[in-house]
Amino acid sequence: MRNKYSRRWSQVWVHCLLGGLLIAPSILVADVIYLKNGRKIDAQVIKEDEKQIYFEASGGEFAILKSSVDHVEKSNVPAEAPPSARPARDIPLPLAPPGDSAVEAGSPVIHDNAVDEAYLARLTDDAATHPTADNLHKLKQGLQSAAVFLSRKGQPEAAIAKYREALKYMPHDHELDLALGYLLCKQEHYFDAVELLLPEADRYPRDPDFRLLLGSAYYGMEDLDQAISQWNKALAIAENPQLRDAVAKAQREREVSGSYQEVRSEHFLLRYDGQQNDRLSQEILNSLDESFQNLVLDLGYLPSDPIVVIVYPNQAFRDITRMPSWVGALNDGKIRLPVSGLTQMTPKLAQILKHELTHSFVRLITLGRCPVWFNEGLAQLEEGASTATLGNQLGRDIAGGSLPLYSSLEGPFVNLPADQVPMVYGKSLAALEYLRDGYGLGEIRHMLELMSSQDIGAVLHDEIHSDYPALEQDVADYLVKKYGP
Repeated sequence: MRNKYSRRWSQVWVHCLLGGLLIAPSILVADVIYLKNGRKIDAQVIKEDEKQIYFEASGGEFAILKSSVDHVEKSNVPAEAPPSARPARDIPLPLAPPGDSAVEAGSPVIHDNAVDEAYLARLTDDAATHPTADNLHKLKQGLQSAAVFLSRKGQPEAAIAKYREALKYMPHDHELDLALGYLLCKQEHYFDAVELLLPEADRYPRDPDFRLLLGSAYYGMEDLDQAISQWNKALAIAENPQLRDAVAKAQREREVSGSYQEVRSEHFLLRYDGQQNDRLSQEILNSLDESFQNLVLDLGYLPSDPIVVIVYPNQAFRDITRMPSWVGALNDGKIRLPVSGLTQMTPKLAQILKHELTHSFVRLITLGRCPVWFNEGLAQLEEGASTATLGNQLGRDIAGGSLPLYSSLEGPFVNLPADQVPMVYGKSLAALEYLRDGYGLGEIRHMLELMSSQDIGAVLHDEIHSDYPALEQDVADYLVKKYGP
């Protein structure tokens, strides 16, 4: 727990979506969540408990307080998302983490909400000294249970280490290979994923998930030919609408950017149209490197794999992303940026680059579980934006309830009416300014860390003793105090 002005430096993890543009699946289940403020959310309702309704929408799984919901209309009929409302997607992954269902409930490896490392050490010693089938099975079960527990607790790198340890004793185990490959792709360790999955895909030729994951790893590495090839091999084994949609998107990318040039730094792979000048591309790379170092300091996290950045002419950006006209950039795991007409770096372009790069950090830190309002507010904060020009109006609009509630802004902004977008972004920024000024950047870092394993309602409650209704009031009061009524 933290007091209001506490500071904490913490190591954090990431996987969220950007530009207000969370990734939407190609097929949406036509459940509709009607909110008390008159708005609605089209999503697949997964479950509900006494306090919240959990749903799957673009970018992953979210939750909303029942107190914000008027009613829910459920349907089992799939509904196509309209093309204008369908943002770009994340890399395809199996529907559920492989191996999770095989882990036994009540495993002796897990107790007191922690991994019993001493027990695991005994299992390891038994397997090393007497590698019988029974001892190896017990070790596999123990390490797999530990890995699943750590992954669910928001510690995927520790889970990866457990799977690697298990594979030392049980090489080429189908279940372990799939589970590790899934996590490597999820954590964007694409080179490691290819090294693991390439031989295993040949070893298990009838399992489409190996080809699916292998294609996703190649896609993350910007090897579109191999990605399309592997995904098509997966489709030849089993039909998958999401994967077929991903193939079509990758083919569009290849048509547009197949001849693009590349320039690299330690942390980035930048691809750009050869008709654009090399000087601008190098300046973009330099700006990204500078912003990268600033974000490492601000957010306490160091991404380990290169981040792909693609610079397009404006029309190519629209053709590939299919984004609404008001969208100026996109981060769907790769930073995609239209720069037609620019010949040199500008302050505005530097801001956009840092904004999108912030999304990449948040994406990794929170494992894709960051609400969009928090994500967008932090990205604006990092780019140097301020609520100063909108402060008075924002305070009145939030207090008067004329803007969407924070609880309804956990999912993508891409479906918002264009005339409402500026004020919604402003409201998101206001919340993060309130958190920064009232609790400190260290608290924001810690909240990001907790999002990897907790929903935003629990984070608000545990960290700042708040909830969504209180946050609405607190942000409104903050703006009135700062800018006047």
